[in-house]
Amino acid sequence: MPFYKVPFLISLTVAMVLIAIIVARAPIEIAGILIGSFIGTFFLDIEYFLSAYLFEPQTPFSQTLMGFVKHKDFLNAVAYINYHKDEIKDKSLNSAVFQVVIAAISIFIAFASVSFLFKALIFSIYANSIYRFSEAYFQQKTDDWFWALKTKPTKRGTVIYAIGLIVILVFCIMVTR
Repeated sequence: MPFYKVPFLISLTVAMVLIAIIVARAPIEIAGILIGSFIGTFFLDIEYFLSAYLFEPQTPFSQTLMGFVKHKDFLNAVAYINYHKDEIKDKSLNSAVFQVVIAAISIFIAFASVSFLFKALIFSIYANSIYRFSEAYFQQKTDDWFWALKTKPTKRGTVIYAIGLIVILVFCIMVTR
């Protein structure tokens, strides 16, 4: 699945940086970090299944996606999602609202004494969310990303927002122990 190359590499990078910074030596710690990062790669795509099964089950997109899942054709379901992802408007997980929430959770998790699996999961989700935001930015679809705001940010405001996201991610990873 070529559309997961970059998100997978982002998650793998998060995992390797966490392993290096935490100086994980125990195999269970390393496995937890790798598993958490791997799950984080796909977390944002839950959005489409939530839409299909809970929010808009009567739309053609939802009906087709549910058909793929019903027939256990998961590879084509993922391909279908990636080719038709723009059909869903007002996304909750692929939005600025979710990013602000996941940024706050990342800051909390960075200082909390939770398992490395959970830290890697949250940081991987956050890093992949930044990547999804960059995709929206370069496709000039940031209005869809900021759907919850009455006044959309300017191009300069969007760049400042992106820099802030990256600074928070780097900060969270650097203070993690």
